Amino acid sequence: MSKMREFKFIDDEKGEKIIEASSFKKAVKSFQNQVKQKMVYVEWISKKGQEMTKWQILPLGREKRLGK
Repeated sequence: MSKMREFKFIDDEKGEKIIEASSFKKAVKSFQNQVKQKMVYVEWISKKGQEMTKWQILPLGREKRLGK
C-alpha cells in the first residue's frame, strides 16, 4: 500500500486543516468540497523528504465534470 502523507491546507476562513492522503491531487479534491475559496496555500513533505509548498487554485479537476 502507498504511503499516506499529511497535507496542511491554510485558508483565510477556517485557518488550517490537515488532510491525510496518498497524493496531492487526492488531498486537494477532498478539501475543495469543504471550502468556497478560489485559492489556498498547501504545505506537505514529499516522498524524498523535502518540504514543499504551493498556492493551489480551486477547484481542481476537469471543467466539464465540475459544471462550469
